[in-house]
Amino acid sequence: MKASPPVTPGSAPARRRWGATLLQPGEVLMRHLRMPAKLAMVALSLLVPLVLLMAWSVRGQLGERHYAQTELQGIAVHQALLPVLVETQKHRGLTNRVMAGDLGATAPRAEVRQAMATTIAAVDEALSHSSARYPLADAWQPLKTRLQQLAEGRHAAQAPAAFNDHSEAIEALRQMVLLNGERSGLVLDPEARSYFLMDVIVNTTLPLMESVGIGRGLGAGLLARGAATPAERAELLGQASLLARGANDMAIKFAALERAGGSTPGSWPATRTALLAYAASMREGFSADQVNGQAKPFFEAGSAVVSQLIATHRDTAARLNDEIGLRIERVEREMAWTLLAFVAGMAALCYVMLAFFTTFRDALRVLRDSTEAVAGGDLSQSVHIEGRDEIADMGRTVNRMGERLSGLVADIRSSASQVSMAGTQLADGSARLAQRTDDQACSLRSTVDTIGTLNQAVAGNAESARDLDVLTERLFTRSQEAGSSMGETVSAMQALQASSQRVAEVLTVIDDLAFQTGMLALNASIEAARAGELGKGFAVVASEVRQLAQRSAESAEEIRALIVGMTGQVEQSSSKLGHANGVMAEIVVGVQEVSSRLSRISLATTEQSASLAEVSANIGSLDEITRENAALVENSATASNTLMLRAEALRESVASMRLRQGSADEARALVERAVAHIEAVGRAQAQVDFHSAEGGYIDRDLYLFSFDRHGNCSAFGSNPSLVGKTVRDVRGLDPVSFLHDVWAAADGGGGWVKYDVLNPLTGVVAGKESWVVPLDNQHLLGCGFYRTDGADLAAKGIQRANAWVRLPGKTARPVPA
Repeated sequence: MKASPPVTPGSAPARRRWGATLLQPGEVLMRHLRMPAKLAMVALSLLVPLVLLMAWSVRGQLGERHYAQTELQGIAVHQALLPVLVETQKHRGLTNRVMAGDLGATAPRAEVRQAMATTIAAVDEALSHSSARYPLADAWQPLKTRLQQLAEGRHAAQAPAAFNDHSEAIEALRQMVLLNGERSGLVLDPEARSYFLMDVIVNTTLPLMESVGIGRGLGAGLLARGAATPAERAELLGQASLLARGANDMAIKFAALERAGGSTPGSWPATRTALLAYAASMREGFSADQVNGQAKPFFEAGSAVVSQLIATHRDTAARLNDEIGLRIERVEREMAWTLLAFVAGMAALCYVMLAFFTTFRDALRVLRDSTEAVAGGDLSQSVHIEGRDEIADMGRTVNRMGERLSGLVADIRSSASQVSMAGTQLADGSARLAQRTDDQACSLRSTVDTIGTLNQAVAGNAESARDLDVLTERLFTRSQEAGSSMGETVSAMQALQASSQRVAEVLTVIDDLAFQTGMLALNASIEAARAGELGKGFAVVASEVRQLAQRSAESAEEIRALIVGMTGQVEQSSSKLGHANGVMAEIVVGVQEVSSRLSRISLATTEQSASLAEVSANIGSLDEITRENAALVENSATASNTLMLRAEALRESVASMRLRQGSADEARALVERAVAHIEAVGRAQAQVDFHSAEGGYIDRDLYLFSFDRHGNCSAFGSNPSLVGKTVRDVRGLDPVSFLHDVWAAADGGGGWVKYDVLNPLTGVVAGKESWVVPLDNQHLLGCGFYRTDGADLAAKGIQRANAWVRLPGKTARPVPA
């Protein structure tokens, strides 16, 4: 037997079941809605997602525009922070020169301090505009206080410490620039060109400016002092290396910008040349042990490089600002086109949906009117729907169906007329059969009289039986008396046995006395021997006492022997047993009396035999009438055969119709096909096929079921979860009557059974009739159809037909497992 493949979660049947489960709620909803509501729901299912998608798209575009506008605000804040950074770097360098002894830097430092105050106020102004989009005041206020302190000269008194104070403030400003880029979204710009431009102004230009500022301020201070430590020279040479590397990094980023479709700012080549030249001058002036150069020219050269970097920075920021502005314009243009396309699409969709609704509603109305006419019995109307779509095809199909139904109904009417004629013949034969049955009833009356006489004889037998019962009661009483006598005998024997046991106990006491007396005599003899001549007389007395004890023991033994003999005689007592024999003799006399009574019963039986002879004669007349009835029944059978042929023709005339629910012939055919399938593939594989939607054994509301005599389910096509459970788990079913009826039909070789059960298609309990057959002595197989009001009458006709055609003595044919 070939095993069925397992159903895995990824297999096709499993996917279909999952699909059916997912579609079930929607199918239930659609079944409860009218067609306008369905079409409205379909329209909403299209319009709502489209509106949501449109809203989502517009929201995304608005968000993109807002993002770009926030970036513009971030650029403005960045542009405001850059002058503060530049002026702070100048203030750091000038302060370092002043503290190194260069008094010529005092006046420029005062100008820078005023410029710092002005740039700080500009930052406040820029932040007041950006606060609506993103917050920065939490980070700016502490830094602002720090910068104001530096601008007022409140810093360390020593040059290195003051330089560090300025460097820390500049680093805080750089962090402020990075925070501004993060919160405004500049550092997360989604497009390549604007991203590279942002990277240059935020991540590259500022570190280069800081390197220039450190080199400018530290180098000018060392030149003003005229000496430098190795560590200070190393730091300046390191800054020169950072400038060269930063210039190369910026060149790489501008090259990437050009590859992304952008253009390099025109000020960049000069800025790169200035950076590399300043780096070279730093290496030249601080490579030897002795510093070489003047503080003011060196400082001014650094300021020129910073100015060049600021120019490149401004050009880059302007290009970034232009790129973001173009992006905002593009987003607004795309949003306008999107809204225009959405409005146009919605208008077209509404127009198409309205046209579809109108044509669909009119076509459905025609179909509904035609089907209502067919349901009312009017098959003369034709269906005509214009168009070439599926509904028009459906209308033509319904029209052909009406023509087909009209022809079928005509055939059914003809066959029904012939069935009516055959039924008239059968009714006439049934009337004649009724007359013969009346004659048979008269003969039966005579039989009843004879049976009455027989009843009197049986009454006499009953009287004799009662006398016999009295005698038997007396014999029972005598038997009880015999039992009582035997009981008295047993009691006497028990009393005698108790007396014997008591005598034995007394003898035991005597034995003990004799033994103790002997021991005393022995002790006395021993004491007399010790006394010598004085104890001789006492020794003689002790010897006599010992002899006396021995004679007592011997006498007790003789008494014991006598008691044992007496016990045997008691067991053979015959006085009571003689009485029991007398009682038994009376029982024998009673048995002889019973034999006499039985003779009288035999005589009564002879009289009954004579009466039965008369009954036999009457039955002879009844047999003749029965033969005449058999001939009449044969005529009725012929008419019945004709009726069955007509009914078969009637069935064949509608057999080609595919009903919405199963019918009796389909249920029986499904069972017969299932039995053949079991014989072909075995019961295990067949049961798998019975539960499979592709197995061909689940058809509309037709399915197979199998139970054993205890109601255990081994197959249930409509609900496989019932396999392994009992018939009590089937909803809407009376398990006791169901098991009784189906096994009664199965034990008869197969038949129809009526019961009520839940219909899986309608979800309500409905009447059902099933054809069941035995698979073996313990299992049956069945399939049924759900009855309607008209089907109940047909079911009664099927039962009558089964009563005529079922053969007696038909046994179940076992099906191999």
